[in-house]
Amino acid sequence: PNYPTMARQIRLQGMVTVQVMIDETGKVISAKASGHPLLVPEAQRAAMQARFSPTIIGETPVKVQGMITYNFVMP
Repeated sequence: PNYPTMARQIRLQGMVTVQVMIDETGKVISAKASGHPLLVPEAQRAAMQARFSPTIIGETPVKVQGMITYNFVMP
């Protein structure tokens, strides 16, 4: 994800955990993040843009839930 400008200016670092729901095609259809409020919006935006291989059970694609962790660290 992009480092939020305000977070960069105050040298904020931290981890954001995003719970995602992935549809049968591998597209993220929902993302709920927890972490510092300045970092959450960019983490959610990045999670919504992520794409995954479809999860197949038997021969049927299924929706799945998962967690993505983004670690914002100043360079």
